Amino acid sequence: MQKFTLKPLIAVFLCLVLGTIGVFYYRYQAYHPSTNDAYIQAHIIHIAPQIDGRVKRVLIKNHQTIKAGQLLLEIDPRPFSIALNKAKANLANTQQDIESKNSDIKTAEANVAQAQAVLVNTQKNTQRILSLVKQKLAAPAQGDQATSDLSVSQAALAQAKSELASAKQQLGDPGAQNAAIQAARADVETAKLNLQYTKITAPCDGYIANFSTRPGDQLTAYNSIFAVVDAHHWWVDANFKETQLAHIQVGQTATITTDLYPDHPYRGTVDSISIGSGNSFSLVPPENASGNWVKVTQRFPVKVIIDNTSISFPLRLGASATVTIDASQPSV
Repeated sequence: MQKFTLKPLIAVFLCLVLGTIGVFYYRYQAYHPSTNDAYIQAHIIHIAPQIDGRVKRVLIKNHQTIKAGQLLLEIDPRPFSIALNKAKANLANTQQDIESKNSDIKTAEANVAQAQAVLVNTQKNTQRILSLVKQKLAAPAQGDQATSDLSVSQAALAQAKSELASAKQQLGDPGAQNAAIQAARADVETAKLNLQYTKITAPCDGYIANFSTRPGDQLTAYNSIFAVVDAHHWWVDANFKETQLAHIQVGQTATITTDLYPDHPYRGTVDSISIGSGNSFSLVPPENASGNWVKVTQRFPVKVIIDNTSISFPLRLGASATVTIDASQPSV
């Protein structure tokens, strides 16, 4: 009689257990894709002066934490204060000049009215004298003189009208719509704006980076002098293999761990999935048509927004991270 042994059953049982574990592990990996090819990113705002000028005061240092609206540095305001005063004086002179031209127009209008009145009287007098000459009650010379006076009055009215038109042309549009006044006011507003630009303030809460400016430095407009890293908008650029993308969707949740704080995981949300692999948009794209081509699994950037930043665990730009996405649930 053969002796019964459990070894075959145990072997079968172990195979079933290992197979089950393998299936679950495969499905878990498929629906929980993970990568350690991921890096912390944030909005970087490059700060550049809007005007040329010399630095008067520096109120920050490199790597400092700042608040939105905080004064960071000041450019010497004296040249811009002088420019503002000059623009205001020019506006006042322009307004006085416009008032003077308005006065000239009023004088010209009065001259036209007077010339019209003289012409009306002259016309009546000329008609009367010519009637007397026709009746031989006045000498012909008087008729000639009356006709000459009429021509003189007509010419005087034409001259007065011409002077009025010239005065109006020199004035342009009346009141606030006058082009000269508008230009002078624009100069004042520009000077005010340039004076405001002497104070460079923080655009948002954040951190100072690449700062080396010192008092006395000469700054050039629109040339970046340092950067501000936005403290409230952090994300991870996670590079997943193309074989991991099948179940990843926008809106899915993710767990993010960093080398900075390995025991403090962050929560995240998939924001976008790149339409191209990481090297598709490089200046020199890869040439895969050559005979030496070797198939390499490509990686695609997935942007994951970090939802729970913490003052106690401040993130740092470019830090390494590991991202695991929960693709088992449909996207939100």
